[in-house]
Amino acid sequence: MLFSWSYLMEAFPVILKGLPTTLMLTVIGAVFSLLLGTILALLNYYRVPVVVQFLKIWSSFIRGTPSVTQIFFFYYGLARVSKLILNMSPIVATGVVMSLGMSAFMAESIRGALISVDEGQREAAMSLGMTGFQMTTRIVIPQAVRVALPTLFNDMINLFKMSSLAFTIGIRDVMGNARIEAAASFRFFETYAIVMIIYWAFSLLMTGVQRQLEKRSNAIYE
Repeated sequence: MLFSWSYLMEAFPVILKGLPTTLMLTVIGAVFSLLLGTILALLNYYRVPVVVQFLKIWSSFIRGTPSVTQIFFFYYGLARVSKLILNMSPIVATGVVMSLGMSAFMAESIRGALISVDEGQREAAMSLGMTGFQMTTRIVIPQAVRVALPTLFNDMINLFKMSSLAFTIGIRDVMGNARIEAAASFRFFETYAIVMIIYWAFSLLMTGVQRQLEKRSNAIYE
């Protein structure tokens, strides 16, 4: 048979057991890449010397190299010169690579959102005696969040999909379980169809959450 529904239903829960690991990697990557991306975006926004040049090089490097190469370079390459990385668990190593990689994209998204805030509002805030910190936290960031929301959610979805590379260093996530199941049963069609359904379902869920948040944030300014 070219396709077996009975095998698909049988293998689905087996592959789904890797979902908690996939979600954990996604959450780790999302939290740390958002924190680092926000810091880098603010430093770039205020044109801090050296940081601007560093961000250009960092973004070019991340965008110009495959994620799987970054994972291999970090986990296998740098481990030869760093005991910290050598003793690092595969999950932590993957989380670090995902965070560093996605932070470059999030920094650009957040920087663009910060720039989109009208200059007149900044001038009005300063004329009222607000400090630079107060202006940023009370005026600029709340408005920038609304602008950055769609792009940041896309970055979250990309992080979820990027986590599928974790199996390359031995992690039993959704993709890792699928590889093992496919190798044992030779049912590659059904196995990878299950994987695609899982990732697609998550993407649809995140897109739905994004739309609801957009509606609520836009309603504030209507």
